[in-house]
Amino acid sequence: MIVEAAVELIKESSNIAILSHIMPDGDNIGSCLALYNALLGLGKNVVVVQDDDVPEAYRFLKNSNRIVKPEGNYDFDLVIALDCGDIGRLGKSAKYLKNSKVINIDHHISNTNFGHYNIVDTNASATAELVYELINKLEIALDKDICECIYTGIVTDTGQFQYSNTTSLTHRIAADLISKGVEPAKIYKDIYQNNSISKMKLIGEALNSIELHYNNKVASITLTKKLVEQVGAKDEDADGLINFARDIRGVEVALLFRETEDGKIKIGFRSKDLINVNEIAQKFGGGGHKRAAGATAIGEIKNIKDKVIEAVISVFPVV
Repeated sequence: MIVEAAVELIKESSNIAILSHIMPDGDNIGSCLALYNALLGLGKNVVVVQDDDVPEAYRFLKNSNRIVKPEGNYDFDLVIALDCGDIGRLGKSAKYLKNSKVINIDHHISNTNFGHYNIVDTNASATAELVYELINKLEIALDKDICECIYTGIVTDTGQFQYSNTTSLTHRIAADLISKGVEPAKIYKDIYQNNSISKMKLIGEALNSIELHYNNKVASITLTKKLVEQVGAKDEDADGLINFARDIRGVEVALLFRETEDGKIKIGFRSKDLINVNEIAQKFGGGGHKRAAGATAIGEIKNIKDKVIEAVISVFPVV
């Protein structure tokens, strides 16, 4: 079995890198820190390497301050990539894949199986679920700190257990984490009730930018670089804004278009019931899940927006 082989490889390795995708989210950070804290308990020389800063909402997790940028010259026996669909999403950190054994752990349907060992389960609600199972197979005790990391990954990637990826197993894992000391109310407050003024202002701008398309079945939010700068917001402040568009009555697909500092356009896709947004995102070089996906494009934001909306409308069933 692949999981058992991965467990043996981890036990045999001394110098281990944990990598994940650019623009980290809760599942990314939670999964990485859960495994990092667990492997420290095994006495491993382990480091988490990520291109971007840890969003403030997740800095309460143990050892979040020990994540490093891909600047050093390290020699790793093993690299474990978490929550990353393809090598390109690793950013500069991808350089550490060279000359190392690679374990790829993910739950995205668009994963390219780029590892030597690929633990990819698209039925898992979050990569944190798979990390939970891996840590148990490594026979490492799940202390409160590790459990908080795993719970954070699960609660954020399931939209607080409301998305269709939430399963009975998800709830059983959450129950086990709570029995081991996780306090859901505390985690909720740390993640969702700790917003900056700049994020609240950005929410206002996002709401003002909402447009409806295709008989109100598609909703879009547009955030230009100038607008984000005017309210003093950070990249991480855009996390979750797409849900305001998705949550409108009658909307099936929500889109978020955000212009980044380097002139690229980040595109977020969400759907409720009918549309597989992963397939649409792949047309623009991205990917993800059936109900949540993302992509990055280069060009004028209006032109990209028009093309994406056209692609979304084209897949709606004919009534």
